[in-house]
Amino acid sequence: MNRERRKEAGKMFLDLSKYLATTVAIGSLFVKGSIEWLPVILGGLMAVALFAVGVKTIPPDKGD
Repeated sequence: MNRERRKEAGKMFLDLSKYLATTVAIGSLFVKGSIEWLPVILGGLMAVALFAVGVKTIPPDKGD
């Protein structure tokens, strides 16, 4: 049961990572004028951090 919770929490972190990366990428396309690089870089770093947390949270398969 705990294994399933970890798997679902890991999937949630992976989804959050995808949503954040998409928001930053799409948001930077619709900015009028020049692109503000600080939010783009910080959003990218946060997406990578959430992805790493998601990967570490998902337990390895029992066969491994």
